[in-house]
Amino acid sequence: MFQRISRGWHLFKQTFSILSREKSLLFYPIIAGIIILLILGLLFIPALFIFSTTGINPDTMGITGYALWILMLFAIFLVTAFVSSFFKAGIVYNATEVIKGNDPAFKDGIDAAMPKIVSIFTWAFIAATVGLILSLLRESDNPLGRILTEIVIGIAGAVWNLVTFFVIPVIIFEDLGAVASIKESWGLFKQTWGETVIAGFSFVVVMIPAFLFMAGTFFSAIFLPFEVFGGMLILTIIVFAVSAILISALQGILVALLYHYAKTGEISPLVDRDLIEGAFVEKKGSTTSSYTSGNI
Repeated sequence: MFQRISRGWHLFKQTFSILSREKSLLFYPIIAGIIILLILGLLFIPALFIFSTTGINPDTMGITGYALWILMLFAIFLVTAFVSSFFKAGIVYNATEVIKGNDPAFKDGIDAAMPKIVSIFTWAFIAATVGLILSLLRESDNPLGRILTEIVIGIAGAVWNLVTFFVIPVIIFEDLGAVASIKESWGLFKQTWGETVIAGFSFVVVMIPAFLFMAGTFFSAIFLPFEVFGGMLILTIIVFAVSAILISALQGILVALLYHYAKTGEISPLVDRDLIEGAFVEKKGSTTSSYTSGNI
């Protein structure tokens, strides 16, 4: 665990140096977040009207109400997946340009994503469907069943994240559809790092300030005046938002770096080779090599 955090810290510093070179990469997650909040806000109004009498309880809302709730959930997953994927495509494209030594403009990332918008939407539809299924599987009244379900869902979610790790750059750079991009993403991943691997890094260090502010907010809610609690709550929301924006940009940069390595076998001089080659490490008990050379 500590090795993952340490590697994540070094990856954070080096991806942050790329972000410092091209600060416009921050605009993508900021705009994506604003658009998602606006759309979800619009969805909240009909949801408030529809479920004002029954509430969100499968036992009381009936079949029709439950079907509408599932539909609403799917709309939320779809909006979030589509908007975030579209702007992530912009991050990946522009970050790749920076890796190549170019100086892209914000508009370049949008121009790269626009022609692929149908494939991005199809990918978002698939991702939203998987996300909805995993979310619904979490609904269990049995404590033991819930624990087992959470373990299975956690494993399934981790596998899905690895399989689809390169979907966005494949869509942008290889002109493939969503389904073909998923297959290509997993094939590229396997060929470069192997099949029995887990993430060898964690960006949790970026969230440490947010967690500290959250702890301070809980403390102030119990022991300090309401005014102090209100101020801490606002600061915590702001820090969480900034951390989420930063992580989104850094993850997009990291995907671009790893994809560039997987396709060309080349390591950008902006990052250390061992960090890229060891981004994914062999699972304990596995006999498979943790990674191979890049796919040239």
